[in-house]
Amino acid sequence: MVKIVLAFTFFVTISFGGEYEEWLKKQNQGYTQYKKSLDEEFRDMLKKDWEAYKTSLTPTAYKEPKPKEVPVVKKEVVVPKEIIKRSPIVEIQKIEEKPIIKEPIQLEMPKIDEKYKSVAVDFYNQKMLFAIDKKYDFVLQSISNETISNSWEVLSKLDFIPFITQIQKEKEILNLNDWGLYLLINKVGNELYKDENRGNIFTWFTLVKMGFDTKVGYSKENIYLMSSVKQSLYQIAFFNMNKKKYYILTPTGRLSNVSAIYTYEANYPSATNSMSFDMNAKALKIYTNEKIKDFRFKMDGKEYAIKGSFSEDLVDFYKTFPQSEYQLYFHSQKSPFIRSSLLSSLKPLVVGKSEIEAVNILLHFVQTAFAYKTDDEQFSYEKVFFPEETLYYPYNDCEDRSIIFSYLVENLLGLDVVGLKFEDHLATAVNFSSKIDGDSFIFDGKRYTVSDPTYINANAGMTMPQYKNKTFEVIK
Repeated sequence: MVKIVLAFTFFVTISFGGEYEEWLKKQNQGYTQYKKSLDEEFRDMLKKDWEAYKTSLTPTAYKEPKPKEVPVVKKEVVVPKEIIKRSPIVEIQKIEEKPIIKEPIQLEMPKIDEKYKSVAVDFYNQKMLFAIDKKYDFVLQSISNETISNSWEVLSKLDFIPFITQIQKEKEILNLNDWGLYLLINKVGNELYKDENRGNIFTWFTLVKMGFDTKVGYSKENIYLMSSVKQSLYQIAFFNMNKKKYYILTPTGRLSNVSAIYTYEANYPSATNSMSFDMNAKALKIYTNEKIKDFRFKMDGKEYAIKGSFSEDLVDFYKTFPQSEYQLYFHSQKSPFIRSSLLSSLKPLVVGKSEIEAVNILLHFVQTAFAYKTDDEQFSYEKVFFPEETLYYPYNDCEDRSIIFSYLVENLLGLDVVGLKFEDHLATAVNFSSKIDGDSFIFDGKRYTVSDPTYINANAGMTMPQYKNKTFEVIK
């Protein structure tokens, strides 16, 4: 509909000149009346009886608890010279330079007139100022669908376009995914109302107006925001409706203690998009509070010192991230800090080496430069690390090592890596250009050699003894 109007607008402007202004005014009036009608119909729908939905929970992606201790290869395994000779010299990938920007990005401040209230927020050290229509406030005397309907009526009458335009602009500047967008809107809402329930209603209204398939519901004295999500999430309560899962979102990224929730079935007509937590397009531009850490490991009787840097504010963002599918972590775009520091520090060790030698060096680095501990022991809940978090936290476990090892091999050596998910363990496998001795398998017409970054001192081709002949799922 919009595309047709725009095309017609261009034509009429040329043909009729001044008559077009009067025509456009009528079109805008018609759209305003249409929007008002939609908002009123949705408000009336919200006043109808809501239903209680029982929630479910998927605790982790594993069927069994991960091993608390991992095996160690006590005697060094030497790769035969003939294997090294037939393995081609690795082709080192170009390493991105460290970003110059270290200070918070100075975002353009909106022009505030008397119709708007200015709301300042600090979003991971990014200072932002938003313009909100001064008639934003509403009262929640009780928690019910009636009061939620009344709040929708108040918010739908606001001049809300400037705020949504600003939010969308900030999302693009910082390369935020939909989770980051949710966090930013929720932060504005809580700053505006100083109340979690009204903040959730504000966030819900904004996301609905931006086209997201989000809902609100309540349980006892709390109002919750729910959304359909393109990925599977863990450790977050959800309910099923119309063949979709609606997850209850909170800024902590975890919520498991809601057994049932009252909500509605119908959707706002234009709110049909599920949220996506993917971060595979562009790296988040959260560059503040850079930290540098040293990591040491030994191989072939030599000790190496490796430096890795990361943004502590980015790590704080990842602390909120709900546990999701492993593909998301493998494919996410990494911070330029970790790319420039870690890859640059490891590069001299692998230049001029064969593929098998280079992969074994990276394996030994990940196996021995970090201390192993399960998430349950470190956090009392399951948490999958992005590579920046592996540098930050004192301990990590199998999936964290697999994700950072995959990142190093693909971005430094240019070799293809897949994940191997067992019932209680995650490992990796590398596609070499030549045949390598040891455990391997064919996937998508390519041979992949098992390379486990958690099996201490193991080379490529060696599988942990307890996983010999066990079935696994391949993660591309």
